[in-house]
Amino acid sequence: MCQYFSNIHKMSEKLQNNPFAALFCSVKDAEQFSKQHQDTDPEPLHDIPGSPDNGCEEKTTAFLEDMLLVTTRPGPHAFPRVLLADSDMLTIDTLQFLLFERLLLETPDAHLVGPGDEGREEAGRVEVVMYLSEVYWRCWAARERPLAHVLKQVQGAVITNLATALEQPELYRGQHPDRQFLQILLRGLGQEAAVDDLTCKLIHHLVEQGMTPPPLFDQLITEVAKQLEQCSLMTVNYQLVNILDFYAASPYLATLLTKIPKKVNQDRSGRLFQNTPLGSLLSISCLPKHSTAPFEFFEKPSSQLNQAQALKDTENSIWLAQNAINLRLYKIFFSLLKVSPEAKAGLLTWIESCLEANSGRAGTWHIQGDMRLQDVLFVPDGFMINLGAVMLQLAQPFTQDLKTAKILKVDPTYCAAPRVGSNNEVPGAYTGDLGKQTPLVPYQENSSRSYSKKYSFISTCFFLTHRALYLGIQVVLQKLQKLSQELGRLQRDAEETSAQGSPPTEMMSSLLESLTSKYFSIKTAVFEPHMVESLLQFLAASAEWLVQMALCPLDQLSPPTTLLEIKMPLPEDTDTHPFLQCIPEFLVETLTETIIAIPRYSVTLLDSTGGSLVLPHLMSFVVVFMGSPKRMYNPHLRAHLAECLEILLPESGNSSGGLLAGYREQMFTNHPAASQLVTALIHVFVSIEMTGQSVSFEEKFNYRRPMYEVIKFLWESPRHRKKFKELAEESLANMESAKPPLFLRFVNLLMNDATFLLDEGMSYMSQLRESQRERNSAEWLSLPASQREESGRNFTHMSLLARFHNMLGAHTIKTLLLLTKEIPHMFTHSTLVDRMAGMLNHFLSALVGPKQRNLKVRDMEDYKFRPGETVSDICTIYTHLFNSAEFCLAVSGDGRSYTPELFIKAYDVLYRIGRAPLAEELHLVAEMVNEASKALAEEEDIAADAPEEFLDPIMSHLMTDPVILPSSKLTCDRQTIARHLLSDQTDPFNRQPLTMEEVFPDTDLKNKITAWLKQQRALRTKKTQDVELENSIMKK
Repeated sequence: MCQYFSNIHKMSEKLQNNPFAALFCSVKDAEQFSKQHQDTDPEPLHDIPGSPDNGCEEKTTAFLEDMLLVTTRPGPHAFPRVLLADSDMLTIDTLQFLLFERLLLETPDAHLVGPGDEGREEAGRVEVVMYLSEVYWRCWAARERPLAHVLKQVQGAVITNLATALEQPELYRGQHPDRQFLQILLRGLGQEAAVDDLTCKLIHHLVEQGMTPPPLFDQLITEVAKQLEQCSLMTVNYQLVNILDFYAASPYLATLLTKIPKKVNQDRSGRLFQNTPLGSLLSISCLPKHSTAPFEFFEKPSSQLNQAQALKDTENSIWLAQNAINLRLYKIFFSLLKVSPEAKAGLLTWIESCLEANSGRAGTWHIQGDMRLQDVLFVPDGFMINLGAVMLQLAQPFTQDLKTAKILKVDPTYCAAPRVGSNNEVPGAYTGDLGKQTPLVPYQENSSRSYSKKYSFISTCFFLTHRALYLGIQVVLQKLQKLSQELGRLQRDAEETSAQGSPPTEMMSSLLESLTSKYFSIKTAVFEPHMVESLLQFLAASAEWLVQMALCPLDQLSPPTTLLEIKMPLPEDTDTHPFLQCIPEFLVETLTETIIAIPRYSVTLLDSTGGSLVLPHLMSFVVVFMGSPKRMYNPHLRAHLAECLEILLPESGNSSGGLLAGYREQMFTNHPAASQLVTALIHVFVSIEMTGQSVSFEEKFNYRRPMYEVIKFLWESPRHRKKFKELAEESLANMESAKPPLFLRFVNLLMNDATFLLDEGMSYMSQLRESQRERNSAEWLSLPASQREESGRNFTHMSLLARFHNMLGAHTIKTLLLLTKEIPHMFTHSTLVDRMAGMLNHFLSALVGPKQRNLKVRDMEDYKFRPGETVSDICTIYTHLFNSAEFCLAVSGDGRSYTPELFIKAYDVLYRIGRAPLAEELHLVAEMVNEASKALAEEEDIAADAPEEFLDPIMSHLMTDPVILPSSKLTCDRQTIARHLLSDQTDPFNRQPLTMEEVFPDTDLKNKITAWLKQQRALRTKKTQDVELENSIMKK
């Protein structure tokens, strides 16, 4: 036994960390126990089964006594033993009986025999579970020694009696066996092999007996969850995580990890999931678990000596710790999915219920609402980000390599299926509230959507991952953007305060530090590198999967099994594929919002190896869905796709340039879907106006801002410019079709936008001028401080609005500048020419006329107000269109803004800003307009005497082509109603639906007007001739 006890001694060298050390009163007692056995060198034991030598039985008895620390022999004894008097000798046959007899002793220390104090406490241990565990420990230490078959008998006896103690604790009054075992498991389960082995054999015994897990195991995991709740990212007790690992790997215990809180359905509180075993680990993050808790990292970032390096070091430390947590979470989730069908179902139900209970996290009120209320209702941001990270890892097998087409195993009808546990449950459908989410294309409420008979884990994982990302990363990215804007405003306030000669207040500085810490913490949590890499892979796979579902023929009701090739032009769908009525919109929201947000915080990320893999799939997705409401009904979502398209532009603010800039440029030219880009972009540009919903101007123009950038880029490509021209020619050929041509509506909206944006921009500049004058006056300093602060806030707000409208107004004018050069006939068509001329005259007059002084402010560049550039662009547009007689007539006929002096004032401005060649071209425009003005004056003289029935009832001008409106039966000029129908598809007199194809010519009235004009011109000609004859006679 020398080697056996030597082995025990080796274990005692780490008694401080050994869970069984808790069984001693102190570490010193444990060391004395170890020393006692070290100093003794009894005769070696030999396992000689079947030997007739009586010495073998004596050695077995001695061995059993050393394991159990009991004896039936009166002595003498070398070490303390509990004497079971009047009992049979301790043998394998009497082992169970004598062990049970030893456990029933209420005061075993009263039965001790043997010399010395060392080891007496261990031998006389009162606590039954601790005593049994010590026996098992001694057996475990001797497992490699002789008499192994005896050890198994002893371990079996320990397990049997341990199970009995846990099942019938009343046998041991005042002992609380479950509490004793709980402490042992908390100290050693998942960390010490002996404790794991003991627990495994106990579980095996309970399974053989057909017993359910005793309450002890529920108590243990509850205690683990409570202790994990106290852990922070840098102080995680991984012993507790080891216990979760052990449970997840045990078919007997695994389902205990996935119990759903009972009050979830009653209280409708998703927050309860944070208190579960899995939730307690998911909540560990660099973000606080409660809104009132402080942010632990990036404390006072502005005070760091080497700020950039300090931030980077903190970031890396957080990422290292968070990745370690996420890997352990993934291991636990993966084990639960593999260990048993019940555990798999339990985990998927837990995730499903958690996401459903926390679906309110996606609401606007949550992102901008009362944080204290959020603490009551929903899990924290860190929880949901980590859940998304784990789900992304689980999804990797079918999203990592798109060439394998595993992504096509995702069933598009999944969200339409009744959930597991419902009346009509479908196996594998853990759909939660997914069926209630808005689909890509609406379906009739009374109709039913088809779904499959069962679903695979791939489908479940795909949709639950998307939902976790939507409620986690996407929500946090929105919060990050809101926080970034708030920080920007606060920094501007601080800078303005400093500019006025006063340092920022202590409260302002403290708030800046606090918000900056929060900003860096959130940014770090969202952009953990391993998670972002998995996220980009998942988004690329999602984009490709959505495209494949959209490309399915209408008569194909099962998902494709091989990747379909994108062929242009895409079919003009007259109906919607049923698949798209089952796929929720939030998949697209997650995809677009994430792709749009990434470059805001990491310009190089999309140009990384992982990021570049997303780009071609994203391009396919954008083109296929952006231009068709039959594939994606929501115009707001399709507008977001234009912003994604802007991110794909080479050498943009969202690109780091370099080699990948060339790759991006080729993608816009060589991608299979590239030929459809222009049409799709113009379609979504127009769709924003035709939503049928109330869309604020700011929202609409925010959608269109990236579209202007993409249009500008596409215009530079001969291939895409040709497409613009083709669409224009198609529109010119169908100006009076029932549905106004796409390009006509596009040009009409461009003019609407330019008019609104430039007017608003100049109005704000005028208000800023007045505000600056007020602040520079002597009365300013005499105003109360509160009034000055309020005025300062208004000035800042007005400055932002002025900048916004000036920037977008300039974008719109630049776009018109491009288009009018190559396709002027579109803008000089009778439907548009009057509006185009009136718009140009109005803004040129405002910028060069007497009211221009009202627009002059200090630091105009701060507000992106560049009047010289705008005048130059407007004058250039005149030179693009003046070859049209109709345009020149329209310019001269604009009674609101045009005067002969208008172009003279414009010359002066152009000369002053160094645009002399353009001034010379404008001189030619002025001459043509002047000639048209003379002709127009004569026509107006004639029209002034026209009968009332000849005048257009809307514009009050003489009609040239009168048409009758079918529902109101009223007559108006063709060009007037055509212009009206571009923006409003109704009869202006009774609001009934109307198209140009429905109007019919008023031939009789037209003939009357023509005859009257002929008569008036003849009379005017005769009158002129008579005057000339009279003058001639008088001269003679």
